Amino acid sequence: MHNRPLAKFITFTTYGTWLHGDEWGSIIRENGTAKLLQKHNGLQQYHKNKLSHPPIKLNSDQRKIVLNSIIKVCNTREYNLFAVHVRSNHVHILVGADKAKLTSDFKSWATRSLRTAGYQIQKIWTQGGSKKYIFKEHQLYEKADYIINQQGKMMAYYINPQLPVKPNRSPIA
Repeated sequence: MHNRPLAKFITFTTYGTWLHGDEWGSIIRENGTAKLLQKHNGLQQYHKNKLSHPPIKLNSDQRKIVLNSIIKVCNTREYNLFAVHVRSNHVHILVGADKAKLTSDFKSWATRSLRTAGYQIQKIWTQGGSKKYIFKEHQLYEKADYIINQQGKMMAYYINPQLPVKPNRSPIA
Protein backbone atom coordinates (compact mmCIF):
# COMPACT_ATOMS: atom_id res chain seq x y z
CA MET A 1 0.00 0.00 0.00
CA HIS A 2 1.35 3.44 -0.97
CA ASN A 3 1.05 6.22 1.58
CA ARG A 4 0.71 9.70 0.16
CA PRO A 5 3.33 12.12 1.45
CA LEU A 6 2.21 14.92 3.76
CA ALA A 7 4.75 17.30 2.29
CA LYS A 8 7.81 17.76 0.19
CA PHE A 9 10.97 19.29 1.70
CA ILE A 10 12.76 21.26 -1.03
CA THR A 11 16.15 22.91 -0.90
CA PHE A 12 17.88 24.82 -3.69
CA THR A 13 20.90 27.09 -3.75
CA THR A 14 21.95 30.33 -5.36
CA TYR A 15 24.37 30.25 -8.26
CA GLY A 16 28.00 29.60 -7.40
CA THR A 17 27.63 29.47 -3.62
CA TRP A 18 27.58 25.71 -3.06
CA LEU A 19 30.11 23.98 -5.28
CA HIS A 20 31.19 20.35 -5.53
CA GLY A 21 34.19 19.95 -3.27
CA ASP A 22 33.39 22.77 -0.83
CA GLU A 23 33.24 22.32 2.95
CA TRP A 24 29.48 21.64 3.07
CA GLY A 25 29.75 18.54 0.95
CA SER A 26 27.53 17.85 -2.01
CA ILE A 27 25.70 15.06 -3.74
CA ILE A 28 26.69 13.61 -7.09
CA ARG A 29 24.53 11.08 -8.90
CA GLU A 30 26.22 8.16 -10.62
CA ASN A 31 24.57 5.08 -12.09
CA GLY A 32 21.27 5.88 -10.38
CA THR A 33 22.74 6.27 -6.90
CA ALA A 34 23.50 9.38 -4.87
CA LYS A 35 27.01 9.72 -3.47
CA LEU A 36 28.17 12.29 -0.89
CA LEU A 37 31.27 14.22 -1.93
CA GLN A 38 33.52 15.41 0.87
CA LYS A 39 35.61 18.58 0.87
CA HIS A 40 38.11 18.59 -1.99
CA ASN A 41 39.92 21.86 -2.73
CA GLY A 42 40.91 20.89 -6.28
CA LEU A 43 37.35 19.95 -7.23
CA GLN A 44 35.97 23.11 -5.65
CA GLN A 45 38.50 25.26 -7.55
CA TYR A 46 37.66 23.47 -10.81
CA HIS A 47 33.97 24.34 -10.40
CA LYS A 48 34.78 27.88 -9.26
CA ASN A 49 36.79 28.42 -12.47
CA LYS A 50 33.79 27.28 -14.55
CA LEU A 51 31.45 29.98 -13.15
CA SER A 52 30.19 32.37 -15.80
CA HIS A 53 29.73 35.20 -13.27
CA PRO A 54 30.36 35.79 -9.54
CA PRO A 55 28.35 33.79 -6.98
CA ILE A 56 24.91 35.17 -6.08
CA LYS A 57 24.18 36.12 -2.48
CA LEU A 58 20.67 37.43 -1.90
CA ASN A 59 20.40 40.69 0.04
CA SER A 60 17.53 41.47 2.43
CA ASP A 61 15.31 42.99 -0.27
CA GLN A 62 15.94 40.10 -2.66
CA ARG A 63 15.19 37.54 0.06
CA LYS A 64 11.82 39.20 0.76
CA ILE A 65 11.00 39.19 -2.97
CA VAL A 66 11.83 35.47 -3.23
CA LEU A 67 9.79 34.69 -0.09
CA ASN A 68 6.76 36.58 -1.41
CA SER A 69 6.99 34.85 -4.80
CA ILE A 70 7.01 31.41 -3.13
CA ILE A 71 3.99 32.36 -1.03
CA LYS A 72 2.26 33.63 -4.18
CA VAL A 73 2.91 30.36 -6.05
CA CYS A 74 1.41 28.40 -3.15
CA ASN A 75 -1.63 30.70 -2.87
CA THR A 76 -2.23 30.71 -6.63
CA ARG A 77 -1.95 26.94 -6.97
CA GLU A 78 -3.59 26.20 -3.60
CA TYR A 79 -0.55 24.39 -2.19
CA ASN A 80 -0.34 24.04 1.58
CA LEU A 81 2.79 25.98 2.53
CA PHE A 82 4.09 24.83 5.90
CA ALA A 83 7.38 26.71 6.12
CA VAL A 84 9.92 28.56 4.00
CA HIS A 85 13.19 30.26 4.87
CA VAL A 86 15.03 32.27 2.22
CA ARG A 87 18.69 32.54 3.15
CA SER A 88 21.45 34.50 1.43
CA ASN A 89 22.66 31.42 -0.46
CA HIS A 90 19.85 28.86 -0.30
CA VAL A 91 16.11 28.35 0.15
CA HIS A 92 14.28 25.71 2.21
CA ILE A 93 10.60 25.04 1.50
CA LEU A 94 8.21 22.63 3.21
CA VAL A 95 5.08 22.36 1.09
CA GLY A 96 2.08 20.06 0.98
CA ALA A 97 2.02 19.46 -2.76
CA ASP A 98 3.26 16.55 -4.81
CA LYS A 99 3.72 18.08 -8.23
CA ALA A 100 6.58 17.13 -10.53
CA LYS A 101 7.87 20.62 -11.25
CA LEU A 102 7.63 22.30 -7.84
CA THR A 103 11.29 23.31 -7.60
CA SER A 104 11.45 24.74 -11.12
CA ASP A 105 8.16 26.58 -10.55
CA PHE A 106 9.45 28.18 -7.34
CA LYS A 107 12.71 29.17 -9.03
CA SER A 108 11.06 30.58 -12.16
CA TRP A 109 8.48 32.64 -10.21
CA ALA A 110 11.24 33.95 -7.91
CA THR A 111 13.46 34.82 -10.88
CA ARG A 112 10.61 36.65 -12.62
CA SER A 113 9.81 38.56 -9.43
CA LEU A 114 13.45 39.57 -8.92
CA ARG A 115 13.76 40.76 -12.53
CA THR A 116 10.47 42.67 -12.32
CA ALA A 117 11.88 44.42 -9.23
CA GLY A 118 14.88 45.53 -11.30
CA TYR A 119 17.45 42.89 -10.38
CA GLN A 120 18.91 41.84 -13.71
CA ILE A 121 20.97 38.91 -12.50
CA GLN A 122 22.17 36.62 -15.26
CA LYS A 123 21.79 33.28 -13.48
CA ILE A 124 20.34 33.19 -9.97
CA TRP A 125 19.94 29.50 -9.07
CA THR A 126 21.98 26.35 -9.38
CA GLN A 127 20.56 23.52 -11.42
CA GLY A 128 18.22 21.12 -9.64
CA GLY A 129 17.87 20.91 -5.90
CA SER A 130 17.11 18.49 -3.11
CA LYS A 131 13.62 17.02 -2.72
CA LYS A 132 12.60 14.75 0.14
CA TYR A 133 9.15 13.39 0.91
CA ILE A 134 7.72 13.73 4.40
CA PHE A 135 5.30 10.95 5.38
CA LYS A 136 4.83 11.34 9.13
CA GLU A 137 3.45 14.23 11.15
CA HIS A 138 6.38 14.30 13.58
CA GLN A 139 8.77 14.56 10.58
CA LEU A 140 6.75 17.51 9.30
CA TYR A 141 7.23 19.33 12.62
CA GLU A 142 10.93 18.40 12.75
CA LYS A 143 11.55 19.76 9.24
CA ALA A 144 9.58 22.94 9.97
CA ASP A 145 11.67 23.46 13.12
CA TYR A 146 14.85 22.80 11.12
CA ILE A 147 13.84 25.35 8.47
CA ILE A 148 12.84 28.06 10.93
CA ASN A 149 15.06 27.55 13.97
CA GLN A 150 18.19 25.72 12.89
CA GLN A 151 19.53 27.87 10.06
CA GLY A 152 21.49 30.48 11.94
CA LYS A 153 20.32 34.09 11.82
CA MET A 154 16.67 34.49 10.90
CA MET A 155 16.21 35.92 7.44
CA ALA A 156 13.09 36.06 5.25
CA TYR A 157 10.76 33.31 6.43
CA TYR A 158 7.17 32.09 6.72
CA ILE A 159 5.77 29.53 9.13
CA ASN A 160 2.21 28.24 8.87
CA PRO A 161 0.44 29.47 12.02
CA GLN A 162 -1.30 26.10 12.38
CA LEU A 163 2.00 24.32 13.03
CA PRO A 164 3.20 23.93 16.63
CA VAL A 165 6.61 25.33 15.58
CA LYS A 166 7.41 28.91 16.53
CA PRO A 167 10.52 30.98 15.71
CA ASN A 168 12.90 30.99 18.68
CA ARG A 169 14.51 34.35 17.78
CA SER A 170 13.78 37.58 15.91
CA PRO A 171 14.52 37.98 12.20
CA ILE A 172 17.33 40.19 10.91
CA ALA A 173 16.99 42.65 8.08
